[in-house]
Amino acid sequence: MRVLAAALLFLASACALADGKVDVIYLGTNDCPYCRHWEAARKPELLASPEGKAASYREVRGETLRKPIEAAHYPADLKWVAEQIGPSRGVPRFVLAVDGKVVMNVMGTEAYQKTFLPALRRAVADTGSTGGGKQ
Repeated sequence: MRVLAAALLFLASACALADGKVDVIYLGTNDCPYCRHWEAARKPELLASPEGKAASYREVRGETLRKPIEAAHYPADLKWVAEQIGPSRGVPRFVLAVDGKVVMNVMGTEAYQKTFLPALRRAVADTGSTGGGKQ
């Protein structure tokens, strides 16, 4: 009986992981040279990668580097991100969420390479995400 219970628990856990939704939310501004560089060089790589295809990718645009990106900049269906991270100063910013919960929020292209991408790979592998798609 214990073996059956353990097997059912394992299957339930695996199903929960398979339903995991991974979101990548990119915050940038038009007057940010680092944003423009990332968008030209790294964004296409991300979107073409297995991780990029498995995650839902969204962008939020602020007005300028001199002002924080606030809830008003987010589309209605992403207000939950703004609620979790608050106003953001400093772009480019990369937010990783799993099942509607922000698990990482980093700023800068170096942090994107060294911290964000490995975390995204782990999140996709851990959730078994198969495609949130680009939006």
